[in-house]
Formats: sequence, C-alpha cells, structure tokens
Amino acid sequence: MTPIATTADLRKSGLSPREILRHCTPAGPWQQVLPGVILQKPSPPTRLDRLRAALFFAGPSSVITGADALSRQGATIPLPRHIHVLAGKNTRRAHPQILLERTNRPPGVVECHGLRLAHPARAALDLARRETNPRAVVEILDAVVDARLCSPADLHEELGLSSRRGTALVRQALRHLYPLRVSSPQAGPRVRPD
Repeated sequence: MTPIATTADLRKSGLSPREILRHCTPAGPWQQVLPGVILQKPSPPTRLDRLRAALFFAGPSSVITGADALSRQGATIPLPRHIHVLAGKNTRRAHPQILLERTNRPPGVVECHGLRLAHPARAALDLARRETNPRAVVEILDAVVDARLCSPADLHEELGLSSRRGTALVRQALRHLYPLRVSSPQAGPRVRPD
C-alpha cells in the first residue's frame, strides 16, 4: 500500500480537514509533500515517495518522463532535483519541485513500482532535448541504448513523431551515433543483352 494520498481522498475516507491538519503538524505522523498531497509517514520522503506524490499532484493522466523514468527502467542516468512529468494540455498545476510539461501527445506508458513511466524512447528524448551540452545528449542516448531499453530505430521513430522544438542537438547526435540505414531495393537479376 502506498503511503501517499490526496487530501481529497483522505476526506472521502472520513477524515475532517482539521484531523488531516493535526496529522501533518511537526509532531504528527504525516507530512504534506506537495499541495494537497500527504505522505502518511513521519520519515523524510524517498525519491519513490516524491515520484508518487508528483503523479498524485499532476493528476490521473500524468506520466513520469526524463531521467526518473529512465532510471526506474534500468538506465544509469544522474537524477536532477526536479521531477519531469508529462500531463494533458488542460493541466493547470505548477510547483517548483516538478517540471510539468503539458503535451497533446501522451506517451506510451510502462507500469513500474506503481508508477506510470514514459516509454524509454520518449523519456530519453524528453530529457535530451532539454540539454544544451552536446556531450550530455550523447550520454543520454548511449545510456538508453546500452541498457537495452530501446533501439536506435526506436529513438529515430520517436524523434520523427515529436515536435521539432529543442531537438537540433538530439537530431545531430542521433545522425552521428546511430545513422539511419536506408535499405536499397533488391536488384533483380541482371540480363545480359544478346
């Protein structure tokens, strides 16, 4: 059972707003980790707790992407302080701990540890296109392919589907690291002239 709940869910379970506040005092057993999101334990939130809280905060259709999505699926990627979340265009929430990106194109979802994670190719491109250092872009793409989370072809396909905004370095790195191999049409048997 996850120790994360929204204040709305706690009220539905029968707790009054006053009881929830009392539980979240410094001496209480709970803590508010994001507006409207409660961690039902007194110890500091783990990264997993923070990821779950970010999904509760951003709404039921939200998905973790970027470094956290890749790390949870097996890539060796350094984690930033913020959590990158994709949400629908109508999401109007914001918080400094969350990089909330609104999208018209929801990603494929991988369920892992009770989290909704973006498919590795999408998560890699969401992370790489925010980089300004070409070497960091190469490291992200290499980490995903080396971890066998997706193939170079998957990355090329995802890049073709995504917005071009912020993808110049990613396109350059993909062309250099994993050039597309265009197969030539099979040549038929050569006929010798008589």
